Amino acid sequence: MEHISIQNLSAPKGEFIEPSQSSKPITAFSFELRPGFIAMVREQYFSGFDAENPYYHLREFEQLCSCLSIAGMAQETLRWKLFPFSLTVKAKQWYDHNIVKVNGEWELLRDRFCLAFFLISRMASLRKEILNLRQGEKESVGAARARFSKLTQAGPNLSIPDHVLLQHF
Repeated sequence: MEHISIQNLSAPKGEFIEPSQSSKPITAFSFELRPGFIAMVREQYFSGFDAENPYYHLREFEQLCSCLSIAGMAQETLRWKLFPFSLTVKAKQWYDHNIVKVNGEWELLRDRFCLAFFLISRMASLRKEILNLRQGEKESVGAARARFSKLTQAGPNLSIPDHVLLQHF
C-alpha cells in the first residue's frame, strides 16, 4: 500500500485547470486561444459588484468573442472557454460555484449569470425609471432619446410593449 503525504494531497492537480466541457463538441483537430486575445478578454472584466451591469458586460464580451472564429468550434463553445477569463472577485467565485450546475450550456450559464448579478429589485427600479423618464428642461430631444435608449438596453427584456415605450417617451 502506497503512503501519500498530506502535502501531496493538498497540491493542486492539472486536471482542475481545464474548465468544464461545453455542450457543443469541438471538431477541430487542434486549436489555440492566443494569449493576446485572452488578455483582451481580461481587460473587460466583471467583478460582480453592485455598480456593474452584467448585461453590459455580456454584450461587450460576446462582441469581442464574435471577432474570433476557430474552424471546428462553435461560437458558443468559444464563449464558454473564454468567459472565466473575464471574471474576477465575486463573479469568479460565483462562476466556480455554478459552472457544474449548467451542464456545459452557454445560454443557461449566461441566464444564471444575469440573474445572479442583476437583482429583481434592480429590474423593478429600471422599469420604473424607464416609465417615468422625462426630458430635462435644457435637454435636447436627441439627448433624451439617447438616455431613454440606454435605459431600455441596460437590463433584461422588461416586457414593456413598444407602444407603451413610445407613449412614455
